[in-house]
Parts: sequence; C-alpha cells; structure tokens
Amino acid sequence: MVIQLWMLANMLVALLLGWTVGYERYFKGRAAGSQVYCLVCVTSCAVTLLVGYPEQWYWGRETGHIDADPTKVVPAILTGIGFLGAGLIVRTGVNVRGLTTAASIWGAAAIGILVGSGFVVAAAGLAALFVACTAVIPWLEHHLPARSPIVVTLRFREGYKPQPDEIHRFLVRRGLSIPPGSLVVSYEAGRFELECTAMGESVVTPEAIGRIAAELNDVPDVEGFTVAPSTSA
Repeated sequence: MVIQLWMLANMLVALLLGWTVGYERYFKGRAAGSQVYCLVCVTSCAVTLLVGYPEQWYWGRETGHIDADPTKVVPAILTGIGFLGAGLIVRTGVNVRGLTTAASIWGAAAIGILVGSGFVVAAAGLAALFVACTAVIPWLEHHLPARSPIVVTLRFREGYKPQPDEIHRFLVRRGLSIPPGSLVVSYEAGRFELECTAMGESVVTPEAIGRIAAELNDVPDVEGFTVAPSTSA
C-alpha cells in the first residue's frame, strides 16, 4: 500500500507538470487542450512506475527475480505518442498547423517518464524549458530581424490566363518575393487560381497586408483573393 501511495504521489506530480505545459497551448487555442497533456504525462509516469516495481506485480505474487529496466518501455511510450502527435498536424494549402503541439505532446511523455523514474527535478526543469520554448522564444524572435511569410491566393476571371512573372513583379514592388518552388497554379471550371508563399524582407504587419489587399482589389483580372500570414505552428 505504501508503494502504491508513493506511485500515486508521483503521478500527481506528473499531472501537474503536464498541465503546466498543456495550459500554455490551451491558452493560445492550439490543437490539443491541457487535458491531453495531463493524460499523456500521467500515463507515461504510471507505465514507467509499473516497470520499477516488479515485486508488486500481480498483487505481490511470487514471480522470481526480475530486472526492472525502464529503457525497455520508454521506446514504446515515445513511439505511441508520436502517432498521437502526427494526428494533430494539419496542412491547409501551404500552411501547416499543429507541429509545435505535436512536438510538445511527444515531449510531455518524456516528462512523465522522468517523474516515473524518480528524476522529479529534471522533469520540472524539462517542463520549464517547454514553456520557455513555446512562450519566451516566440516573444524573443518577434523582436529580432526576420523574414515574414504570407500566403497569397488569387482567383482570376473566367478565360484569363495569368502570367506568373507579372504576379512576381507585383509582389516585388511591395517588398515581397516568391521563393522557388512555392508557386501552385490550379485550373477549374474555366478559371485559373494561383497560390504562393511570399516572403517579406521584414516582419509583415497587418497594415501592410491590408494595403496589399486593397491594391489587389483594384486589379481588373482578379476575381477573388486571399492574403494571410503563413503559419507553421
């Protein structure tokens, strides 16, 4: 009973640390809520603790001497969580969302493994590093020089054949450029649609996106358009 209470205390620590990481994702409205992190972290901790107490297996029944080796269960945990994270990654056009959430869920399993193995201080440090990676680093990068990508989708009037060179010159005059291989041209129901990622030499502000949208509205051959920041979160 004492050992099981000790295991319960460790799982509670894993839950709190998992929530610490998950709440940051929940606060920002990302793909997975804090409940997922808590479940992953607690489950990883429980499985690791189970491996550490072979003498308690099957209600303490004699099973002979068994060498407990947490490294045998760790790969299975991380592989399983990897599949869970892959299901959170969503691609819409050139935008990719869920990468950070998938990576942090996979890492939350490591927090549970550390707690279950007795490395509580290391687990707390890892949770703090997770929060730093997802909260502090983006804030720091926002104040550093960077090239900002935006997604531009143009839908042309029926019968018009767009010239990619003209689109490229239009964007260059506004401080944007099209990276090689990012241009996608599609055709449906007699209309062409062009989609590309445009890179700004500096951070593209909402005001700059608004100006580009206003100018696209005056282009006679463009029937519809979408201009939005590119995300790989």
